[in-house]
Amino acid sequence: MDIQKYAQQILNDLLLLPENKIIEVADFVRFLKSQVQHKGIPISKSGLTQEQAFNLRARLASFDNDWNAPGMEVYDEL
Repeated sequence: MDIQKYAQQILNDLLLLPENKIIEVADFVRFLKSQVQHKGIPISKSGLTQEQAFNLRARLASFDNDWNAPGMEVYDEL
């Protein structure tokens, strides 16, 4: 399948969802993007179910601004 057509179909389907589900999908996409960028541990190897991983990610999202604030990278070296 042509990836552009497939992506467009996903977008079309997404637009039919209620707002709260669109927000969930967006969060999951950010999670997947993060896994690709950081080559994180696959969910299957983390011991978490997909739902548990999603919930954990949602709870940790509030720390994102602090973790990514300028100067915080010094804590990565501890």
